[in-house]
Amino acid sequence: MIKHYDDGQRQRYAMLHKMAKERGLTDAELDASPGEYEDGLQTTAEQWYQSGMGDADKWMGQ
Repeated sequence: MIKHYDDGQRQRYAMLHKMAKERGLTDAELDASPGEYEDGLQTTAEQWYQSGMGDADKWMGQ
């Protein structure tokens, strides 16, 4: 289960980073705090991911 979680988290970070770079953000902007990407988008994506993982656990009876 840990490997599944770690792989999913890495994929989520890579997807967010790729989309932000494609929309013109620089590495400095991605690392800036406070900033929309660092403090907003990453936080929201983490919450959605955790919610999805929790729902999956419920559906699997865990």
